Amino acid sequence: MIRKYLAAILLMLCQICAFGEGRVYTKKARLEDFPSRTTRVVLTGLEVFDTVLKQEISSRWMVSPYEFCTVTDYTRDRYTDLYYFVRFTFDSDFTYMTLTKGGDTDDENQLKQGFDVVMIPIAPAYMTGGDELVFLPAYIDIMQEYITKAMASERVAFRGLKSLCSKPSGVILTDRQEAISAFLAAEADKNAKVVITSSSSKKSIEMIITTDTHELRRIKKKR
Repeated sequence: MIRKYLAAILLMLCQICAFGEGRVYTKKARLEDFPSRTTRVVLTGLEVFDTVLKQEISSRWMVSPYEFCTVTDYTRDRYTDLYYFVRFTFDSDFTYMTLTKGGDTDDENQLKQGFDVVMIPIAPAYMTGGDELVFLPAYIDIMQEYITKAMASERVAFRGLKSLCSKPSGVILTDRQEAISAFLAAEADKNAKVVITSSSSKKSIEMIITTDTHELRRIKKKR
């Protein structure tokens, strides 16, 4: 445990120090422009998903100006530091709702470099799980909680989603249908256990999310 904290401190110090003649900033510093930038939400082209996404973003997004755009728009504008992007990314196992800072990764000014800020797992690869629409409001709220706290705390910015977690209180619903019903009804003192299982491997991600306030209580990868 001590080694883990020492490694974290050393990495943070490395972020603050200069490499060569270029200045290197902490992740928190690189996020300071977030409230003044427009967040562009990249639509997927999946009609039902995009309809729900537009509704939920329009009613929930409070942390920055926002607008919707297409994948073509993102491809064209991703190298400018004028925008952040909420987009949906994939690896061989999972789909993620990813907050990305726009910018050229090769820019000499690190404050203008693009990078992925946070990635929230939402479904198996290519969104074949079916529950991503049900829990989409929670994923949006979790993303907003992370970016808000990351701008204020170096620890949160460095540790990612795990920094949001705390011990669950109340009932943890492990049955899928019970969890969904409680989530849709926003029942208090209950937690939904969300398990995302890869369709191409034995990997899975388990999350515990409060059904009323959408707080992330646990996130754990299983192999």
